[in-house]
Amino acid sequence: MKNTHKLLILLLGLLSFSCSDTIENDITGQQTIDNYYSNFSEADKSVMGCYAALSPQDWWQMDFFRLVGDICSDDAFKGNALQGDQRDFGNLANFNINASNEWVDVQWRFAYQGIFRCNLAIENVPNAPITEEQIEVLVAEAKFLRGVFYFDLVKNFGGVPLLTTPIAVNDANLSRSTEDEIWSQIEKDFFEASNHLPLKSEQDANQIGRATRGAAIAYLAKAHLYQNEFIEAQQYAQEVIMTNQYNLNDSFENVWNINNPNGNGSIFEIQHSYNDIYDSGSALPVVTRSRSDGGWGFCTPSSHLDNFMGDDPRRIHTIIRQGEFVDDDHPSYDTNVNENMTGRINRKYYLSNENRPANEEHKRSGLNHILIRYADLLLIHAEAAYHNGDESSANNSVNLVRSRVGLPTINSSGTQLINDIYRERRLELAMEGHRYYDLKRTGRLAEAMSNFLNYNVNESTDLYDAGNDEGSLFNASIHTIFPIPQSEIDLSGGLITQNPGY
Repeated sequence: MKNTHKLLILLLGLLSFSCSDTIENDITGQQTIDNYYSNFSEADKSVMGCYAALSPQDWWQMDFFRLVGDICSDDAFKGNALQGDQRDFGNLANFNINASNEWVDVQWRFAYQGIFRCNLAIENVPNAPITEEQIEVLVAEAKFLRGVFYFDLVKNFGGVPLLTTPIAVNDANLSRSTEDEIWSQIEKDFFEASNHLPLKSEQDANQIGRATRGAAIAYLAKAHLYQNEFIEAQQYAQEVIMTNQYNLNDSFENVWNINNPNGNGSIFEIQHSYNDIYDSGSALPVVTRSRSDGGWGFCTPSSHLDNFMGDDPRRIHTIIRQGEFVDDDHPSYDTNVNENMTGRINRKYYLSNENRPANEEHKRSGLNHILIRYADLLLIHAEAAYHNGDESSANNSVNLVRSRVGLPTINSSGTQLINDIYRERRLELAMEGHRYYDLKRTGRLAEAMSNFLNYNVNESTDLYDAGNDEGSLFNASIHTIFPIPQSEIDLSGGLITQNPGY
């Protein structure tokens, strides 16, 4: 999957190619959807186009929105202190959100582009002259990816239009389906995909990074957790654990290491690679790095998170502080405090000089983006087990995560146990885009944002972000979900209705 973006470009080129009449040759053939799926290579490339939609060609097309889960929480601020730089991104962080916010529009638009590509593959691959087994796996990959795109949509917007065939917008039913209907489709896609996808250990070397049975089941566990369906969430999480495909043998500092792609704990991650011709890499290392270090300075960790992590061994591999030693090229790191809201940057997306592309780095960094990993899955299992009254299993799963970083085991019960689980999720997954969604699905977002504001305005003595009132406009009756883009409502002729409060 390292060549995802290149394959997409080839696919699009094939779909649009025809012999030019400017040299007075007769047109002898034209590639169309109807005759494209003529062999395995073409069918496979159509699915590669679905993978490519997870992180399209430029920084703003999907990568940037992945930071929203941090900036709309107590873990991070917009970061870049330049007032006019990505104003709508700052508006999200401050909950000054309306239906014309450009980043809400981008998330909606590119998620549906991905869904369209998946629908195209699901409908057409079965007609390709390839083996039944090849068809089953390719369709399963497309269904898995469609589930991922709808997962992103429902957790951000609630009920959305449900499109499962590649039909033109004019012919589509653009009315919003309910959240339950979207979740049902997500579950169906992940379940059907799991029946035909290989285990990670069954993949050939050139298949590593593509969807697996473990990834589909892990997403099923997460989907049920989001719906407070704890029996199913624990069942599916346990099923992933029992596959013995994943472990925590990689040290915490190597989980996000560019030299450890698809590591032991990786369940599913977006594949990136540097290429001097094709835009096939990630923008996040540049987008989040200090402006004094060739970056753009967005999504900076808060002192609230820093203090929460305290002396936890994961802190130093999560947050780079002003003046801190990072590597030999950066013995006293400059976060550019004059243009940085917090004097900190995200360590997980940081690349050393030797790992930075020489040209066009801002959208070509080779760091894979992890969407779900084994520690996340273990904490999903722990949370579900707690709600099912299985406190022993919950403690065991939490302690696996803690022992990886050398922390002592716990043996909690009742309210203390669930609080310990929530604590581990924040410590382990900080700055990976989960925090806002974890807080809102567990009903803790309003309290967390109130505490965050009070800390920043009234309690903090931090040199950099004390007094920052970002998030002061948070309204619990509105901001547990984002607005439907007004442009989409207009295009639907009013069939798509707006979320309350916007």
